[in-house]
Amino acid sequence: MPVQPDIAEAMARLARLGLEPEPEAHQRLARDFERIVAYMDILAELDTQAVEPLWSPMVEPLGPRADEPREPDPKKTQAILDQAPESVGRFFSVPRII
Repeated sequence: MPVQPDIAEAMARLARLGLEPEPEAHQRLARDFERIVAYMDILAELDTQAVEPLWSPMVEPLGPRADEPREPDPKKTQAILDQAPESVGRFFSVPRII
């Protein structure tokens, strides 16, 4: 089923994609959506009855770590704070929200 350019436009808006104003861009996006849907149709035809569900990409889950207090590494703390727009001492400074 072909995706119409106006539908592609609406989908782009919902996905918050920046779409060029030229009609060719809308047609290109519509073709891309058609290819995606066609690929999903191909995947839907696969027999997955014998496939075990994948719960995690890791072979063995890590599990929770011990919750033990520890001193922060000052170098790591400073490296993180250097990326913040504003900081006060060892804390992030954020605007007040009321």
